[in-house]
Amino acid sequence: MSTRPQVVIATLIAAAGLAAAQSDQPKPRNYLERTVTLTGQMRERWEATDGSDFSVTPADSYIVSRIRLGVAFKPVTWLRFFAETQDSRVLFYRTKPSSSVANPFDFRQGYVEAGALEGRGVKVRLGRQDLFIGSGRLFTTGDWSNTTRTYDAARATFTAAPFALDLIAGSPMLADSTRMDRHKPGEHFYVAYSTFKKLIPDASFEPYLMARTQLKLKGKDGVLGNADTLYLGARLVGKTKGRLDYSLEGVRETGGYAHDSIRAWGAIAGGGWLVSPALWNLHLTTEYTGATGDSGKKDGVHQQFDFLYGAQQPATSLTGLFSWRNIRDWRAGADFKPLKKLTVKVDFRDYWLATTADGLYNSGGTRTVFNSAATSAHVGEGVDTQFLFALNKKTTIGTGVANLSPGSYLVQSHKSSGFVYPFLYVIRQL
Repeated sequence: MSTRPQVVIATLIAAAGLAAAQSDQPKPRNYLERTVTLTGQMRERWEATDGSDFSVTPADSYIVSRIRLGVAFKPVTWLRFFAETQDSRVLFYRTKPSSSVANPFDFRQGYVEAGALEGRGVKVRLGRQDLFIGSGRLFTTGDWSNTTRTYDAARATFTAAPFALDLIAGSPMLADSTRMDRHKPGEHFYVAYSTFKKLIPDASFEPYLMARTQLKLKGKDGVLGNADTLYLGARLVGKTKGRLDYSLEGVRETGGYAHDSIRAWGAIAGGGWLVSPALWNLHLTTEYTGATGDSGKKDGVHQQFDFLYGAQQPATSLTGLFSWRNIRDWRAGADFKPLKKLTVKVDFRDYWLATTADGLYNSGGTRTVFNSAATSAHVGEGVDTQFLFALNKKTTIGTGVANLSPGSYLVQSHKSSGFVYPFLYVIRQL
């Protein structure tokens, strides 16, 4: 996985040219048109943050830029090669950016896949790749981050309607702005994700088993050890009569964390109602998200929920302040289309800690606020608003604003500045 992108792309193009020269059928140009596909995306996003307690930069506003260029080579119907580079940068940041904001020219994806590339059958993909699994709450590449996450993995997909099974093993990539990215040392994951589409009418039932191994983590006794976490979960998503929809997901975590045993859980329950297709496709939604936090006692039990490689922004909130850990999050909102190409989304959120003995965690899983003496677990509430306009098939413009009004927990923790986050972006597919 350490091959530089220039070598990978050059190899693919050379292979395409060699195969074309050996073919007696079409001319070289026609062969390349059929077998080689170029991909690309440009995204420019302006962001501004107001709230000294949660802003990671002293800049009033800044611009994050991302460019992706890829090439796919498909010599036959059952075989495909793909390589992609990415360049992520930030302007006017006024401090050293983290690797989630800036990661100059790097090798983002490079894999080979074979088998039933479309439809039923068996497909195998090997190499550095994006991964989107289920709801994305536990496992995803995500897209909001300026760099996003990829994985060195082997993935086998078996599809035979109405059943599908994904078997995956690999390691997450560790973004590094000083050199080519590499997988995270000592960390591996394993996934078995199944989908049943006929067990329940108009619904998809998705039981899964995931596992992660990590090295050199500190337990409650302060001694370093290894962690082996097992995730037993299931997701149910479907529709009922009367234009109603619903989604449920529950995860139980067991295993060992250094010298502690793991006992944690997370749950999500939501539903929606399509009021009327004639009324701007107005869709009302609500959702409750919960996850355990740790007691803080040296009792040999690790109770803090681990959201693995899940996307927390904008799934939890556009502000990106909180993750699926030690949290109680209630959301109520609506989305509608006042114009054919315009989608509007508005959400109200109310945040509470599961326990004040633990702290408040950001989207990366880092504890940013801790106050075990607080008498209230109410973090705060806010409103997220988004406007998405499809200018054409290749260009999308998005804008919005999100805010957080501090609750008693933040006030008692001397984090009372609140947070306001406006943004504006343009995405262009090349």
